[in-house]
Amino acid sequence: MKKLLIVFSIFLLHNNSFAQVQQLDSLKNLLRQTTKPIEQFDLLRNILEISNTSQVQKVDSASCLRLLKIAQQLKNDSLKAISYNWIGSYFAFTNGDMNSALENFFKGIPLAEKAKDKRRISSLYFDISLGYFTLSNYEDAYKYIIKGYENLPDKESHMYQYMLIQYQRNMAIYFFSTHQPDSALKYAQATIETNRAIKSPLFELAGLSLNGGAYGQLGDNEMAEIYFKRSDALAATTKLVGLQASHLKMYIPFLLSEKKISTAKEKALELLQLGIQSKNNNVKMLAAGFMRQIYDTLHRADSAYYYSRIELATKDSLFSQENINKIQALAFKEQLRNIEEEAKLAEAAQQRKQNIQFVLIALGIIIFVILFLALSRRHITNTKLIQFLGVVALLVVFEFFNLLLHPFLESITHHNPILMLLALVCIAALLVPLHHRLEKWAKHKLVEKNKAIRLAAAKKTIEKLENRP
Repeated sequence: MKKLLIVFSIFLLHNNSFAQVQQLDSLKNLLRQTTKPIEQFDLLRNILEISNTSQVQKVDSASCLRLLKIAQQLKNDSLKAISYNWIGSYFAFTNGDMNSALENFFKGIPLAEKAKDKRRISSLYFDISLGYFTLSNYEDAYKYIIKGYENLPDKESHMYQYMLIQYQRNMAIYFFSTHQPDSALKYAQATIETNRAIKSPLFELAGLSLNGGAYGQLGDNEMAEIYFKRSDALAATTKLVGLQASHLKMYIPFLLSEKKISTAKEKALELLQLGIQSKNNNVKMLAAGFMRQIYDTLHRADSAYYYSRIELATKDSLFSQENINKIQALAFKEQLRNIEEEAKLAEAAQQRKQNIQFVLIALGIIIFVILFLALSRRHITNTKLIQFLGVVALLVVFEFFNLLLHPFLESITHHNPILMLLALVCIAALLVPLHHRLEKWAKHKLVEKNKAIRLAAAKKTIEKLENRP
C-alpha cells in the first residue's frame, strides 16, 4: 500500500511539472509579444518564481539582469528591490557565490524599505539568513530570520503564507543546525502544515527532510524513517541538484546511524553520480566523503583510501572552480555596474533637461518684463530697475549656457577643473559685452519713453491752462 501511495504521489508530481512547463512556455510567448516595460517585468518575475518553486528549470542570470534594466528604466524602488533579490538568489543558489549574493541582498533592503514593501523586506532577510547558514554563521542567520519575521506582510495579504513558510523553514534549519531537535521539530511540522495551502514541492521536500532530521536527533528513528522515505521519493522527482543534495546530506548519516550500510552506500553512489552529471564539485566531494566513511565502517581500507583520494582531488578541483566562479562573478558584477551607471546618466540627463526648461522660463519672464518696461508708453520707469533686471538676466543666461554645454565641456576637458573654469570664463567674456550693449539699448529706449511721457503730460497741462477763462 505504501509503495502504491509513493508511486501515485510521483505520478501527480510529474503531471504537475508538465503543467508548469506548459505554463512557462505560455509566459515566455507572452513575454516575446509584449512591449510594455511593466508587463515585461511582471512576466519575467512570474517565470523566475515558477522556475524557482517548481524546480522545472534553473534561475538564469540573463533574466535577472533584464529585471534590473526594466526597474532602472521605470525608476521604481520596489522593482529595483525585487531585481536585487533575484540577482542575489542567482549568486547564492545557482552560482554558489555567497559573498556576491549577500552584497545584492543588502542592496535591496533600503530600496524595499523606501517602497514600504514588507513582502520584499522579509524575503530579502530570509534569503540573507540562508546565506549565513551556508557560511555556518548560525547566530547571524538567526538574527536575520527574526528581522524577516518582524517584517512579514499583513495576514490579509495573499503573500503572507508564502513568507510565513520561509520563516518556519529557516527556523527549523537553525534549530536543527544548533542541535535543538524539539524546536526544530516544531517548526518543521509547521512548514508541512503551511505548505498544505501553498502546495510547493520545494517547501514540501524541505519540511519532510527537516522532520526526518529532527526525529533522528530526538532518537525516534521510526518516525524519522517515515519522513525520510517520503522526502526520498519526492527528491527523486526534482531537477535541482541542491535540493537532492540537501536531502541526502541528512538522510545518509541517518542510514549510517541505523547500520543500514547497503542503503547508505546506494544513496551515496546516487549522490556521487548526481555530482558527476551536474559537474558539481560540492556534491561530488560530499558523496566521496560518505563513501569513504562507509568503507571505513566496512573495514575496507583500499576502497576507503580510493574515495579519500577522490575527496582530496575534488577539493582541489573545487578550489579551481571557485576561482572560475569568482571570475564569472566579476564579469556579472561589471554588467550590473554598467546598468546602474546607465541609469544614473539617464537620470542626470533628465534632471539637466528640466533645469534648462526652468532657466528658459525664468529668462523669458525677465526679458518680457524688461521689454515691457522699456517699450511701454504709459509708465515712467527708473533706470536702476532696468540695471537690476539686466544683471539677473545675465546670470540666468550664463546658467543656461552652463547647463547646456556642461556635458560637452566635461567630455573635451576630461573633468579637469582648471580647464572647465577657463571655458566658463570664456563664455562669460562673450556674454558681458553683449549684456552691456543690450542694457545700453534698454536705457536709451527707457529715457526716450520717459521724455515722451513727460512731454505729453506737459502738453496736457499747457492746454488746460490755455483753456481757462
